[in-house]
Amino acid sequence: MSNGSKYYGGFFWVAVVSFIVPIFVGWKAFQNVRPTTKPIAQLDESGVDNAEWDYLLKSYVSSGLVDYPAMKKDYLFRKYLRDLGSCDPQLLQTDDARLALACNAYNAFVINGVISHQIHDTVDGFTVAGKGFFDIKEHIFAGQTISLNDLEHQMIRPTFKEPRIHVALVCAARSCPSIRAEAYTAASVRDQLQDQSVQFANNPNYVMYDPAANELKLSAILNWYGDDWNQRYPQGGYLAWINELCHDQAVKDATLKAIDKEINVTFFGYDWALNSQADPGAGPAKKKKSGGFGSGSSPDE
Repeated sequence: MSNGSKYYGGFFWVAVVSFIVPIFVGWKAFQNVRPTTKPIAQLDESGVDNAEWDYLLKSYVSSGLVDYPAMKKDYLFRKYLRDLGSCDPQLLQTDDARLALACNAYNAFVINGVISHQIHDTVDGFTVAGKGFFDIKEHIFAGQTISLNDLEHQMIRPTFKEPRIHVALVCAARSCPSIRAEAYTAASVRDQLQDQSVQFANNPNYVMYDPAANELKLSAILNWYGDDWNQRYPQGGYLAWINELCHDQAVKDATLKAIDKEINVTFFGYDWALNSQADPGAGPAKKKKSGGFGSGSSPDE
């Protein structure tokens, strides 16, 4: 300038930008990792708050594994269980709403059973007074004290006749389909079940074609509950269901051949190790089927 003073405008703006940019970047990063906020209580017609269960699942489930110790410590889990105990499903307006409630209740009761009995390795072989984990009448649902098998085999399966529940009900084992990190809802339950089905049919841990042996290898769940698919898929049952969902052409072709009995179908052993985040290697990986076990059992047991 003509008066001899120095011009610092450029440095000023550099300083401003240097100050603002890190704040903006940090704010954007926080938006991506911000913790799930606890929901404001909002009960549905049955007296259950689905937002509570959704919050708990989003907070304590990751990649199909459950953080059991953290779930135990959250007071909303105890509240949600109390809501299930006093709820009235008949007050819900639709079958979809009742189906969503039942699926949520089953998964919550399984988690509560693991927590209550301090199970750290596997539910396989666990008994109380001679009753297996899924046969213990200790869960309160709609004013009744029931077992997990009561809920699945006497309430859910005969009422809804929806085979896809077998990829939604999670029995705390590693060979179960992954527990969904969100609550089932009346508005979305059918789409959620379909998404679970697509993930199941395209996961080689559940569905795989072995060209060397020329055989189709499937989850044992399909062996135990295969009849549940027959009404919806009279021509091929669960094989037709897999063919409809899978993306791998080799698997699609194999399912058609299996329907025509041109190739063998075998079933994977079942890994009953607990689906826990805390200790992924906990417990023996048991590869056998045990009697009286919820979604891992034979329907007639």
